[in-house]
Amino acid sequence: MLMSIKNVRKRFGDLEVLKNVHMDIDKGDVVVILGPSGSGKTTFLRCLNFLERADAGEMDFAGMEIDLSHPSKKEIATVRQKTAFVFQGYNLFANKTVLENVTLGLVTGRGMKRQEAEELAKKALEKVGMADRLDYYPAQLSGGQQQRVGIARAIAVRPDVILFDEPTSALDPELVGEVLKVMRDLANDGTTMIVVTHEMKFARDVASHVIFMDGGVIVEEGTSEEIFEHPQEERTKKFLHRVLCHTYE
Repeated sequence: MLMSIKNVRKRFGDLEVLKNVHMDIDKGDVVVILGPSGSGKTTFLRCLNFLERADAGEMDFAGMEIDLSHPSKKEIATVRQKTAFVFQGYNLFANKTVLENVTLGLVTGRGMKRQEAEELAKKALEKVGMADRLDYYPAQLSGGQQQRVGIARAIAVRPDVILFDEPTSALDPELVGEVLKVMRDLANDGTTMIVVTHEMKFARDVASHVIFMDGGVIVEEGTSEEIFEHPQEERTKKFLHRVLCHTYE
C-alpha cells in the first residue's frame, strides 16, 4: 500500500464538507474521483497536500503515520516532496519561460543544481509534447499547452503520486483532448495518480479505481466496469444517468 487515508473530516463553518472519508492507493493506481459540484472532491484532494487543513484524519504515507489535523512541518515538507499537484488553473509564472517555469521548483524547492534541473525539465517537457516551446512565455501558449507545462512541472519532481484537480475544466473543449492524452500516457507508464474530473470517458477507459462522492462521503467505489456498467447505489445511477444520458436498469 503506497498511501492509506482514513477518517478525513473537514468543516467550513456550519457546512461539513468531508465526513469520515477513507481511501487506499497502491503504486501504479489511477484513482478517479467523480461527483457533483460541492461533493467534497477537491477539498479532499487539497487536504492530502495540506493546501487545506483537515479537521481530523490520518494518512499513512512514505513510512509516516500523519495526523492530518496536526501535521508537523517536517511531515508537510515530506508529503509535498513526494507528491505533485496539478491545478484547474495553470498557475504558471507569466514572466518566466516554459523551461524556467518547470526548473524553478527543482532549483528553489529541491536545491537542485540548475544544469541538472534543466535536464530533468527538458525530459518532462518532451514527455508532454512541449520540447519545442522551451523559450516561450505562458501568454504565447494555448490553454492546453499551458496545462501540459503544468503537468511537466509535476512530473519533473518525480513524485510518488500526482494529484490532479479538474485539470481540463478551464480549457476550451477542443483543447481537452491533448491534456487527457498526456494523462493517459502517464497512466500507461505506471504513474500513480489521484484525479478529480468530470471527464467520464477518461474515467471509464483509464481508471483502475473509481470513487463516486456526494455530500462529503464516498457513496460507492469499485473498478471502472463496476461503477459505469453495474452501479449499485441509486445516487450513483442518477448521477451517471445525468452525465452519460444512459439508463441503468
